[in-house]
Amino acid sequence: MRHLPARLLAAAAVVPITVFASAAPAEAQEAPFAQPAQAAASWLVAQSDGTSWNSQDISSSLDAVIALEAARVGGDQVQATLEWLNSNEVLTPYVLPTPDGATEPALNAGAAGKVMYTVATAGGDPANFAEISLAAEVTASQTATGTYGDGTAASTAWAVLGLSRTDTPAGAEAAAGLAAIQCPDGGFNFMDVDGGDDCVSDPDTTGLVASALATLGDPGSAPLTSAIEWLEGAQAESGGFDNGFGENANSTAMAAQAFLAADRVDAAERAVAFLITLQYGCTGEEPGAIMYTNPESGDFVEVSRLLATAQAIVPIAGQDLANLDATGIEASVPGTGCESADAGDEGTGEGTGEASADGDDEGSASWLPWVIGAAVVVLAALIIGFALKSRRGSKADAAAAPAADETPADEPKGESGKGAVGPNDESAEPTADDDTDKQ
Repeated sequence: MRHLPARLLAAAAVVPITVFASAAPAEAQEAPFAQPAQAAASWLVAQSDGTSWNSQDISSSLDAVIALEAARVGGDQVQATLEWLNSNEVLTPYVLPTPDGATEPALNAGAAGKVMYTVATAGGDPANFAEISLAAEVTASQTATGTYGDGTAASTAWAVLGLSRTDTPAGAEAAAGLAAIQCPDGGFNFMDVDGGDDCVSDPDTTGLVASALATLGDPGSAPLTSAIEWLEGAQAESGGFDNGFGENANSTAMAAQAFLAADRVDAAERAVAFLITLQYGCTGEEPGAIMYTNPESGDFVEVSRLLATAQAIVPIAGQDLANLDATGIEASVPGTGCESADAGDEGTGEGTGEASADGDDEGSASWLPWVIGAAVVVLAALIIGFALKSRRGSKADAAAAPAADETPADEPKGESGKGAVGPNDESAEPTADDDTDKQ
């Protein structure tokens, strides 16, 4: 893993200031990693206890696995975590908790949907995982209005995303249900279940729901357009998003991946550029990690940093929750390259993010932050451009593929074919050759 070479920084210097002024840092920062998603994934895997994250918190661990799937690295870690989750004893309290005051467990449709999504993306079978018929349980939890579980936007979104990777995806009823709880301004709220005049939109939930709507085709197109337009209006000049507590990585990440799902290139580039400015460089406190806010503060910095990094990796890798594809995931995770780059590129400016000018050249120090800001914008544009080009190529390949009845019987069906690890297949080993958080 290396930082952007000096030649790209030089090229960025000719970009008009108006293009990247909003991305220029208030204080000097290091040059961005050439592969920021892999650098973040390297840090993320280092925070694992071997099978899970955040003291065996399942939701945080699922976020981390989704991030690795998006970056297409860490297949061994993905396998280890899903093997840990593939236990009825471990998973039941998460997807079938017993509510306070109740004597019987009740399905958490959002949690179950998130598990289904993660397992299917890895190539596993979400219909029967940890001895739980997840797909059947989630499908049965659909309400008369079309939402799932408790009827909230977040729960319904994860249920839809999970089902989108099965042979029984959600349909027009789910789109209608989400449209019914959409806030009047087009966004969505985490807890609101009626979309009334008191509904206050938030970017985290809106971004999540937008990706779910993107999987529903034509029935979801109208509410998706309204949600994306609300997000575009809520985006700050910096490219970031504020959930009421300041511009932050999590809100921005959920919005960024929604922009990618909707092919809103300019907004996606600005959001990804903002996220890259939050990444620690080689001389930072946690190289590769992504800060929740800059500067970091509060009593939960470590947990906030973990979730910020996990959720930000998805759009920084050029992926979104509607189309996330883990095909070709590598078993291992590349290092950040900070140590080798520092040792091997001394005096060149590569790997350290420092200018290779004379120490007394105060003029270069004054313009370097602007050049780095431009480099961030250029990198974000490259990430988004490559992602959309790859997606178009995949759609073209799919259109030219054999009909469903011509597919070999031993190949995975439906969207689960986007995975590569296969946690329910004991013979499946991840190799380099293998084909907001609200829950």
